[in-house]
Amino acid sequence: MHKSTAILILIIILMVPSTVGARSLLNVSLGFGATYSPKELDDISLGFQDPDNWMFSGELSARFAFLQGQAMVYPITCSNEEQGVLLVGMGSMSLPVLGSLLALEFGAGPSVTYMPTSSNSSRSQYELANGECADTEEKTFTEAMFASPVYLQIGLGSEVGPVGLRIRWLMESSATLGSVFTSSEWWGMFAIDKASLSLALSLKMF
Repeated sequence: MHKSTAILILIIILMVPSTVGARSLLNVSLGFGATYSPKELDDISLGFQDPDNWMFSGELSARFAFLQGQAMVYPITCSNEEQGVLLVGMGSMSLPVLGSLLALEFGAGPSVTYMPTSSNSSRSQYELANGECADTEEKTFTEAMFASPVYLQIGLGSEVGPVGLRIRWLMESSATLGSVFTSSEWWGMFAIDKASLSLALSLKMF
C-alpha cells in the first residue's frame, strides 16, 4: 500500500467521529414528497409538464447513526388502470459528508402494490412483478412482497434543525425479493426497469 493511500485512509477514519457528532444520533421524521416518474428511462428529461409523470407520497423515516429505515407510500395508477397504493420499505445507509448539512444515502428494499376493491373489481388485489395480479384472499402480504419488485435508491439528504430535505434517484429493479434470495446471482437486483427522481421534505418528530 502506498504511503499516501494509508495517510488518506487515516484521515477519513479520524474525520468520521466528528461528522457523526455534528448531527443527532437519532432522528425520526414524518414527511411528504413529489416524484417525477417518466414512462421510459430515456424520457427522463422530458414530460415535466405532464401530470401523469408525477406521483406524490408520504413517508416515515428513522435513522440511528448511519443506519436508516424508511416506509414510503405512493398512490398510483396500476397497469390495468386501477387505482392502487405502492408501499416501499427501504433499509439504507446515511453517511455524513458535511455533518448534518449533507449526507450520502443509498439502500434497497421490498415493495408491495395493493389495489382495494373498486367498481370494476369486487375483490382487493396485489399487483406483482410483470403486471400480474393476485387476490388478497389467495396470497398473503408476505407472499406478495416476495413476488414484487425490489427498489433501490441513491441520493443526498440534509438536516437543518427539525427540517430534513432529500433528493434521490429511486429505481425499480427487474428482480423480486424472492428471486434475490433464491438465486445465487443476487447482483441481478441491479438490473433496472424504471427510474424516478424524488424530492422529499420531512419534519423531525423526535
